[in-house]
Amino acid sequence: MSEQSVSTELMSENEVRQRRLDVKSLDNPKAMKLYRRFDGIFILVLFSFLALGVQIQFTLTAGDWDYWIDWRDRRWWPVVAPMTLLMFIGPLAYGLWYRLRLPVVATAVTTLLCLTSWLSRYLNFYEFTYFPMSFVPASTYIGLGILLDCSLIMTRSLIISCIIGGGLFGALVWPLNWPIFAASKVPVEFNGMLLSMADLMGFQYIRTTTPEYLRIIEESTLRTFGGSVTPLTAVFAGLVGIVVYALFLLLGKWINGLDKYAKRIA
Repeated sequence: MSEQSVSTELMSENEVRQRRLDVKSLDNPKAMKLYRRFDGIFILVLFSFLALGVQIQFTLTAGDWDYWIDWRDRRWWPVVAPMTLLMFIGPLAYGLWYRLRLPVVATAVTTLLCLTSWLSRYLNFYEFTYFPMSFVPASTYIGLGILLDCSLIMTRSLIISCIIGGGLFGALVWPLNWPIFAASKVPVEFNGMLLSMADLMGFQYIRTTTPEYLRIIEESTLRTFGGSVTPLTAVFAGLVGIVVYALFLLLGKWINGLDKYAKRIA
C-alpha cells in the first residue's frame, strides 16, 4: 500500500471520528449551552464593532453638519449625510446579498447609527457640556434604510435597487427629518435682524472658535428658512446617492472577490 493511500485512509478516519464527536456534542446539554453562549457573545461583539464603526465613520465624514441644529442647512447636510452612509452600506450590502441573500444591511446600519447617536449626544452634549437636546437632536435615517432594503427585496437586483433605492436614500433626507427640526426654522427677530431659531441658538450656545466653526448666517431672506434651494438639493443628493452607492457596491464586489486568494493560501 502506497504512502498516499495510507494518508488518505488516515484522513478519512480522522474526519469520521470528528463528525461522530460533533454529533455526540449535540446530545450534550452542557456543550449546547456553551455553544449558545459563544454564539451570543460573538453576535454581541459583532454588533458592537458594527455600531462603533458606523458611528466613527459618520462622525469623521458628516461630523458637525449632523451634530448642530443650525448646521443642518439646505445645501451641504442633505448631500453629505446620505453619501457618508451609503459609503458604509454599499460593501456590506453586496457581501450579504451575494452570499446569503439578506437585504437587511441598510436598515441595520441606520438603526445602529440612530441608537449610538442618541446615546452619544445625551452623554457628551447634554450631560457633559450642558447643551439642550433641542440644539443637538439626532437625525433619523431609518426610513431611508428601509426604503433601500425594500427596493432590493422587490427588485432582487442590486443594479435596480441602486438606481431606485440609492436615489430615494439621497433625495428624502430633508423631508424625513423635517418633523425633527421644523421648529428650528421658525423666524425670530434678534437685534433688528430676522433670523431662524436655529441660527439664534447658534449665537447663544458658544462652541469652539476655530475657523471651521465660522459660518455665514443669512438674514431676512427666504433662503434663511430653507427656501427654493431645498428641492434642487434633494434632486442633486439623489443623483449623488446613486453614484456613491454604485461605486461602493463595486468596491464590495472587489472585496468579496479576494476570497479566491485566501483559498489559495489556505
